[in-house]
Amino acid sequence: MKRIWLATTLVMCGLAQSMIGWSSAFAADDGATGAKLLPKDTLLYFSILDIPEARKEFDKSPILNDPEFQPFLSDVKAKIEEFSEKVREEIGLSITELLAIPEGELTLAVMERPKRRIAPVLLLDYGDNKEPVEKLLKKLHDTLDGDVAEHSKEEIDDVVVHVYTLKEADSPIKKIVYFNEDSYLVISTEIEALKEILTRWEGKDDNTLADNDVYKYILDKCKDDAGEPAVVWYMSPIGMIQSGIGAAQAAVPQASMQVGMAAAFLPTLGLDKLKGWGGAGYSASGDFETVSKSFIYAEQTKGVLNVFQFPAADLAPPKWVSAKTSMYYGGNWNIGGAYLAIESMVDGFYGRGFTAKQLDKLANDESGPGLHPKKDLIDLLDGKFHLVQAIEETEDEPVAQRFLLAFDAKDAAKLKKTLAKATKEGGPGVESREFNGETIYEVSAGPDQTISMAVASGHFVVTNDTTALEAMLRSESQPALVDSPAYRKISKHFPAKLSMLSYSEGEAQVKPFYDMLKKADNVDFLEGIDFQKLPPFEAMRKYLRSSGSYTVPDSKGALSVGFQLKEADK
Repeated sequence: MKRIWLATTLVMCGLAQSMIGWSSAFAADDGATGAKLLPKDTLLYFSILDIPEARKEFDKSPILNDPEFQPFLSDVKAKIEEFSEKVREEIGLSITELLAIPEGELTLAVMERPKRRIAPVLLLDYGDNKEPVEKLLKKLHDTLDGDVAEHSKEEIDDVVVHVYTLKEADSPIKKIVYFNEDSYLVISTEIEALKEILTRWEGKDDNTLADNDVYKYILDKCKDDAGEPAVVWYMSPIGMIQSGIGAAQAAVPQASMQVGMAAAFLPTLGLDKLKGWGGAGYSASGDFETVSKSFIYAEQTKGVLNVFQFPAADLAPPKWVSAKTSMYYGGNWNIGGAYLAIESMVDGFYGRGFTAKQLDKLANDESGPGLHPKKDLIDLLDGKFHLVQAIEETEDEPVAQRFLLAFDAKDAAKLKKTLAKATKEGGPGVESREFNGETIYEVSAGPDQTISMAVASGHFVVTNDTTALEAMLRSESQPALVDSPAYRKISKHFPAKLSMLSYSEGEAQVKPFYDMLKKADNVDFLEGIDFQKLPPFEAMRKYLRSSGSYTVPDSKGALSVGFQLKEADK
């Protein structure tokens, strides 16, 4: 039985691999395309467009054609060929043959068909590559039919649908169904899902995902001057939650009441307003190597969604953020609005004024530090935050994560009192020391790990990188990230007002991992690949790019844009 399931898995992976190899394609010459094949209430949609073109771009990758990388790549190719032969023995096709199958659209979708059942769907346009597809389907039939599943056929709109009803009672998947029509292969676990697609096969149905107003708004906001996207994706968060609840109720009837109660809280929490989230990816757009755009559709937010309000503002790294910084994130969080949203939700459950009374009780508790979380902390913060991250090599760790999180302070003097009060009863685990006129508080967080806190340069700071905190407190000036040529090259593409931003320098992110790979011993499943054959990091550096991203608010949600520059950092 294990052997049969292994073969089945390999066949299904083979079909998936041929799809995942790398606009919208046509289901028929004049039929539906892309999102027009799916119902309006589709829960999840992911589509890769123009797969042959993507393969060409991949084959032209500079690293793949760089002589310095060939010794290492020869080992990788040999390993792939070794695995490919094993795949050929099982399903009759090599990995290369599988990757050559797609000639058009690849789509992964999830819908609720029938009701209270989640149905995944894969759609593949294989063009003229009929022979390898039929070979895979025959292998699938030979593997499943008999001991594993019962095979039957059903005709829907003159299209033959193959149904394999699995015999194993405990299997989470009850059926594997597919049809092969007009150079299109469509696979699912529910026949009702295939019926939905066949209903739209000729493109005459207007109840499609492409006609969904939320989907259309998101895709319109994610348009780019580069033209058609290479990748499009969309999901309905509230639809996924509700469908998941329905599926759970159907699968576990005895828990139906509890699950139903959880569903009733969705409007109270405001999650019913989270209507959609989607985006698109582009290649070679203007100054950019790649561009990705995403949009969260949450009109008239309330409840928990109001915790995540980020109004547009003038944002930039403060002068204390060093030009040597490799990763920076900044944002403008409405922290006061977040508190009010949480207070409103809690009071909604326990009664008006409950939250305020609990915080007052906490502040008056003589066994604690006597701090009021809102008055002594939240009200003293501006909401603007700065996160500086670094990845570095140390003697103890090949890749160590360093961070420094700073919140702008409205009243630094009061914040210092809050921090001193909070750490006064900290016990032996908390130490304090003076540095350049300010107090740094240090808390042990495990072996060789210390969390430091301070009010520095008008910010409340928490970090595991004490050296970076000390640099903030030094009086002498240092080159600032905001003034560096590398950051300016990225920031010129930011709008004047924004909710969040990020900057990432390519070399610093990659180098520690690259060096770690070069030193790695052979990994069991990668036996035969000698990582020491990787060239010096200088060979990789010329391919690395800086990247940036920003988020701006919209009347119906928020748009996020990420991009990577064409020009190399060095």
